[in-house]
Amino acid sequence: MATVVASTTGVVGRSERAEAFIELPSRLHNRYFFVRHGESVLDERGIFLTNPSFKYDATYGLTSVGREQMREAARVIVQKYDGAPSWVYTSNFQRSFQSALILREECGLLFSQLRTEFSGLLDPRKMGSLDFGSQSAWEDVWANDLEDPKSTPPPVPASLQPSASVESCFDIYRRAQEAFTRLEATYFGEDVILVSHADTLSVFCAALNGTELGRHHVDYPFALGEVRCVDLTRVSRDKGFSPTDLRGDYAPGDAASNYL
Repeated sequence: MATVVASTTGVVGRSERAEAFIELPSRLHNRYFFVRHGESVLDERGIFLTNPSFKYDATYGLTSVGREQMREAARVIVQKYDGAPSWVYTSNFQRSFQSALILREECGLLFSQLRTEFSGLLDPRKMGSLDFGSQSAWEDVWANDLEDPKSTPPPVPASLQPSASVESCFDIYRRAQEAFTRLEATYFGEDVILVSHADTLSVFCAALNGTELGRHHVDYPFALGEVRCVDLTRVSRDKGFSPTDLRGDYAPGDAASNYL
């Protein structure tokens, strides 16, 4: 449960307006608490389920162990990190949503301070044909990430996208770009909790740190119920900063150069 420290990026040019995504800033306005959901029925059985069709199926909610993990996560946020969360954002998969409800209550927040993220930015990594299979397949997926973070293994011949199945690290990186563009343009100086899923959160950590995406599971593993405090609000190590680090005309969501 270590604090993530940012690496410094270069100054971003402003020759063109952004069409979709911008490069992630090296300094953020808010402190973020990444929380992996507690143990669910799926984890107890050791199987994947990432298809959005099952988002609202309460059959796959938290176990009693998972509920206790969330109470402990709230304690870590408030006591270990001296957190004062203002907002909780969550994936609307039941295991994440139920976790967020417990965090909201334990942290003393109102229901109006809970936000369900409906556009899929905090969804679990899509596992395609691996759904309802053993979570032991994660090892093969992670091995493939190390070789090529843009790959989407394994292929599914019957699919309309025969080269794709598992969502790539790079696809999740794009989610991170959009998520933090929105959050940083909306809040300033807040503690924000993001309740999500293992690979989503580990890739988000790699994206914010500027480390290798393919090593996300090695550098930033998330156990069930684990909390990581992502604090990039301080000045970068070399005391430099990018124009996108500042709130105002150069803030995320305003004028910036395309990442790709």
